[in-house]
Amino acid sequence: MRLFFVVEMASLNLMTDLQTIPILRSPNLDESAAFYKRLNFEIGLQMPGYLIMVRKGIELHFIPPDHTDGRATESTCYIRGNGIDALHTEWEPTGLVTPFYHRAWGMYEFYIGDPHGCLLKFGRPADEGPAPVGVRPHPTDQFSG
Repeated sequence: MRLFFVVEMASLNLMTDLQTIPILRSPNLDESAAFYKRLNFEIGLQMPGYLIMVRKGIELHFIPPDHTDGRATESTCYIRGNGIDALHTEWEPTGLVTPFYHRAWGMYEFYIGDPHGCLLKFGRPADEGPAPVGVRPHPTDQFSG
């Protein structure tokens, strides 16, 4: 078991600092670890049946599927914040991210699909900073006005 996952409890204000941590399904935790390492995540915890991948401000947990009939894993996690533009710039050369899209609900978003059907959606409000370079409307959105 590899463990370096550390939480600084003194820095948490449990009344106002809330965090969402998705637990995503993966039929192969080693493949998931390798995929997310390409995006500069580090292993926070890896043990039989559980994987935590961490990167400044992002924590993803993975467990095996609870079914064995070969169905694809389907999970989604939304990661929201002002730092997503820098992540997109960093990850774009890997070929693993979509372009930025301006969504009809007023968000700039991009997406990463991992090899096991987990979709990570990254977004920030369009009114919080300039438009990302190369942003385009999403092909399924209908803008009015």
